[in-house]
Amino acid sequence: MKQRFFGVVVFAVGIAAVLCTVPTGVAGQEAKAGMPVKATPHMPDGHPDLNGMWYRRLPPVPPVERIGKSIILNNRAPRDPNAPPPATAYNPGMPKYKPELVAKVKELNENQVYADPAYACGPPGVPRIGPPHRIIQTAREIVILYDDMTGSFFRYIPIDGRPHRKGIEAAPHGDSIGRWEGDTLVIDVTNFTEETWLADNGLFHSEKLHVIERLRRQGDALTWEVTVDDPTVLLEPWKLTPRTVTLMADTEIEEAAPCQERDRVNATDLTHHSNTR
Repeated sequence: MKQRFFGVVVFAVGIAAVLCTVPTGVAGQEAKAGMPVKATPHMPDGHPDLNGMWYRRLPPVPPVERIGKSIILNNRAPRDPNAPPPATAYNPGMPKYKPELVAKVKELNENQVYADPAYACGPPGVPRIGPPHRIIQTAREIVILYDDMTGSFFRYIPIDGRPHRKGIEAAPHGDSIGRWEGDTLVIDVTNFTEETWLADNGLFHSEKLHVIERLRRQGDALTWEVTVDDPTVLLEPWKLTPRTVTLMADTEIEEAAPCQERDRVNATDLTHHSNTR
């Protein structure tokens, strides 16, 4: 039986390690520049067909570095905890927090081992969960399925013109509605809890978070663009670097193994990886 573990891996001799979440770059799954573009298939209603398996994360990499008492389970060098949060591989621009909140971001980043909700098997949230893994599309609705490192998740997205639901509880992945702008699917997400991060390195948000995702298919490539707005904590909307993934033919989504956080209480220091997603 598969099992997924998050937190700090501690050996009997007291060696602590931080288990990385999986990097977003997956060889062979990102669309390659210069490849011939196939014709884009369409649904009977004329909109692009987004059905299919688009993305799958790799399992964690083995330990590759020993820093003091810690073994870093990642292929990235550890960071200076006094340095500002780094840009991630796919999000080179950091969101601009209000000046009075910058210290909080730094504190959360330095204490990521304890502060990051994903380390305790919490849902990643949007946009941290990344591009769609599996899409199921009809003329009235779209469902996105995720085989994530912290479990199986789904998002239900009506595309028939209905508004956001009222009177429902806030959720880690919010409440989504979709609409078509030409051949681009626009997903509007609101009604979030505060219990997730936008990305790594302490990038927290408030319940006023508003996310706009854009999905555009060209041939067998799907581009995912995201704009994040949170007037409570950010000075301006944050645009993530677009991600392009390719259709995974003859591959289907699998149920995620249960995530069990067992080791955080055994952490001996705050050493952590530089990028989880």
